[in-house]
Amino acid sequence: MKNERPASVPGVTKFIREILGCNCPDEVFRDVEVRRGSTAVKSCPADYELRIGGRLLVVVTSEPVEGLSGSRLEKAIREGRQARDDGKFNRFRLVVQVQNAAEDREKLLHAFEAVSGKDERTHVHVVERREVPDFFLG
Repeated sequence: MKNERPASVPGVTKFIREILGCNCPDEVFRDVEVRRGSTAVKSCPADYELRIGGRLLVVVTSEPVEGLSGSRLEKAIREGRQARDDGKFNRFRLVVQVQNAAEDREKLLHAFEAVSGKDERTHVHVVERREVPDFFLG
């Protein structure tokens, strides 16, 4: 996977650390790849795919929470987990950006609890749309 444009490493780093709460060490951010769309998850439209330091695979989607219920969420998690394992990443994070995270977070996390294909290295995040930066420079 190649960046479409140069990635904004400070923007990616801030998002991963401050918004998602990941404590990845600095050296992980020496190798950051960002693309629009996703090669990892096909079952829901993806805005971005981030591959960070060979350790962290993140897919960001604007899919409404209502559209990610049941089997569709299950399939997205299964695809992300498979891509994580195939790429030898440590973690897969599906990030859903919404207008009102407080409203949607509980619904999606409840649906995620019912997903059978998840493990301790698979995570779902619901974040405010305004918290997702432009991951590219310029």
